[in-house]
Amino acid sequence: MQRKIWIDNLRGFCMLAILLDHTEIYYAGKNIIDYNLYVANALVIFFILSGYLMYKPTKFKIKHKLDSIFRTLLIPYFIFTTIIYIPKNIIHCYDIDFLDMAKSILMGQASWFVAALCIAELIFSIGIWISKGNNILLAIIGALGFGISIYLSTRNQTYFWQLDNALQALLFLYVGYIYHQYANIFNTINKPSYTLLLSLLLIGIKIYEHYNQIDMVIWHIHITNYPIFLLDTMVCSLIMIQLFQTLPPIRWLSWTGRHTIVYYFLCGGIPLITGKLFHNIGLSYEGNYLYILLAFLCVYITTTLVTYFIYKYIPFIIGKYE
Repeated sequence: MQRKIWIDNLRGFCMLAILLDHTEIYYAGKNIIDYNLYVANALVIFFILSGYLMYKPTKFKIKHKLDSIFRTLLIPYFIFTTIIYIPKNIIHCYDIDFLDMAKSILMGQASWFVAALCIAELIFSIGIWISKGNNILLAIIGALGFGISIYLSTRNQTYFWQLDNALQALLFLYVGYIYHQYANIFNTINKPSYTLLLSLLLIGIKIYEHYNQIDMVIWHIHITNYPIFLLDTMVCSLIMIQLFQTLPPIRWLSWTGRHTIVYYFLCGGIPLITGKLFHNIGLSYEGNYLYILLAFLCVYITTTLVTYFIYKYIPFIIGKYE
């Protein structure tokens, strides 16, 4: 199947959003741009795009998908989280505890998003295989998973392999799956007038969330108004998908999108190091957002160079052989 460049572009754009979020946190010590404004949306879009790619017009090959999860998600998770454990603890000035490292990695706590995506794709793949792609059964799986995640989020505890986030993601995988299946129908409303109306709706939703102090934190799950959360994320996702389907290929952005798994593993450490370096050379954030943008540019360039090196010289650690 021909690669869809718009998906790479959109993934790359969402990765930039995550890098900016982490740059603000590690450099300024807080979110300067409200987390609720864009971070949850970027994470949900990642899950939706994963579901989009899981739909196949031909017979779904469960063995092929399980192999893909193992090679491109599970193996990289174990390798990267093991490699970065010691440097991360040194930078944070934490004690090195290999027993704690092993427990964190084996329990799926070392990288919440990748762990949740692994489990969510595994459950949804099995659902597709067992139901033979029956949309009603898949909708039940998505809705039931999301409902259970709401209950689990009230228990105030950490779950094995981010089960709460994985179950939450099932609904978003289903949304992406069904969007791809009925792409021709959705494309009929992919017009500037509809996108403009949806954008105005989204602005109104964001204003409502701000004035009512609605939280939409994905991890650890803290969502104070689920109907608004779903309306926000679905409208935003539809806007972004429609927009990026019409945009021309953006080479550097699509490259980022094709390599988001490595970017994600690096999106904590490199912003942290960059923030410390900026402080050490006297560029502390003191309300000047231009410093944030400069740090963000350094973060993106450095992360891109490290990602390029990994794919060029040691691609086997992320299941690639290019």
